[in-house]
Amino acid sequence: MDLKEKYKLPSEFAEFIGQEYARTTSDRHKKDNGQFFTPKQIADFMGNLAMPKSNKISILDPGCGTGILSCSLIEKLIQKSHITEIELSLFETDKNVLPTTQKVIIFLNLWLNEKDIRLKYTINQTDFVIENSNVFNASTLFGLEKLNQFDYIISNPPYFKIPKTDKRAIAAKELVYGQPNIYSLFMRVAAKLLKPEGELIFITPRSFAAGNYFKAFRQSFFNEVSISNIHIFESRNKMFKNDNVLQENIILRATKRINPEICITVSECDNGLNSPTKQIFKTSTLIDLKSKDKILFIPSNEKETNTIEIFKKWQNTLNEYNIQISTGPVVAFRCTEFLKMEGIISSSLSPLIWLHNIKEMEFCYPLQKGNKPGFIINSEESRKVLLKNKNYILLRRFSSKDDKSRLVCCPFFSSNFETKMIGFENHLNYIHRPNGDLSENEIWGISALYSSSLFDTYFRTFNGNTQVGATELKQIKMPSLDDIILIGKKIKEYNTPEKRVVDEIVNEVLLEKPYAKTTRSTGNFKRVGVA
Repeated sequence: MDLKEKYKLPSEFAEFIGQEYARTTSDRHKKDNGQFFTPKQIADFMGNLAMPKSNKISILDPGCGTGILSCSLIEKLIQKSHITEIELSLFETDKNVLPTTQKVIIFLNLWLNEKDIRLKYTINQTDFVIENSNVFNASTLFGLEKLNQFDYIISNPPYFKIPKTDKRAIAAKELVYGQPNIYSLFMRVAAKLLKPEGELIFITPRSFAAGNYFKAFRQSFFNEVSISNIHIFESRNKMFKNDNVLQENIILRATKRINPEICITVSECDNGLNSPTKQIFKTSTLIDLKSKDKILFIPSNEKETNTIEIFKKWQNTLNEYNIQISTGPVVAFRCTEFLKMEGIISSSLSPLIWLHNIKEMEFCYPLQKGNKPGFIINSEESRKVLLKNKNYILLRRFSSKDDKSRLVCCPFFSSNFETKMIGFENHLNYIHRPNGDLSENEIWGISALYSSSLFDTYFRTFNGNTQVGATELKQIKMPSLDDIILIGKKIKEYNTPEKRVVDEIVNEVLLEKPYAKTTRSTGNFKRVGVA
């Protein structure tokens, strides 16, 4: 059968041939290459976000895979406007998938020829970031003139971490902090390659929205482009179901032109893309472009929207109350000579607290897990990683798939142990008062806040992964210290307060209406945040 009879659209052919390729490719190969092909429903949605321009357009598809995004984009654009000529530039380094890409683009070319549309295309077999690394030096108008710029850049970039020694990380050293993820470099390069009226349409993890690792990226990216659209998927495991991807992803559209508003749409997965819920925000409501951190809030429902407004009314962070958040100093593999599986707590042997010792509003020690030592020697050599035994609030730095809350927190009192020093493993954050001690009411109050549905909901609006960084926690605005103490007085009456009790007390003190009654809208969201 003729391909043109079996497949009416190039995107249909691209999806079919991509599925055939994926079935013959190992999961290891996909993971190593960060290769997860875009389903047609998502590709069509992304293509539909593009606005018509002239009859001659240029498109860039970095990390193109089978080319389905370019096909869907072109199909949608020719429905909206009269196009006569298309210049298409694709990048793909995986030699295994390139023959498949070539077949799709040949099919696309034949399909466009029948519509009297000329396609000029190149398939670049070079690394997209390295090939365009000159963008990191193109800070002047003269430098920008040397760049090949595009009307549309559409991409589902690869997702994987690269070391600082990677040549791509070295080329983009201005953006690199810790271990960068390759997708952020794709986004940054693409932003530089847009024409003044160009559009960038990407599907990526949402982890760039907050956190210290992506701070330099956000500063650079938001200085270059302005977001106009964000789409959120409520279900993580249904988008790339054929590839077992559990990453929280978003679709975003950004332009060189400043957008005073951002449209956020939400669907459960790709099947709900035809009828997503919709909400419009002032850009300044979701991102403070004058701030250093430039954290991007992405509320997915009315409850999250209302929560953001609640936190905006508060003025102080914990730092204003002389309270700080730090990360546990004991890195186990660097301190093996000090760690003990068994022992009796004494002046020379301190307890070592791990992530598994922290439950919701409950400190559990001793609690053995696997081969993790529960003790650390207190000596002159080890004291640099030990802390004074005093009052703290402990939070997990990582949540697991079994945790209902992203923030898992509990109070810690010095009276737990008759010892002068304590060990906190590196997967914990601890809240403390430098050169002083937190009161009992402050301990209970802050623990209740971080354990509440209110704080968990707020945290999820800007954090899209399981990591809970101290930097992100530090920027969260807090209610007044009087309210924190009042919550503490009420909550400490319960030995191990349940989530329901925590929420009732926090809501009673902080909110005029019970927070639990705020429910998700089932229809289109109301228009908010617009003057």
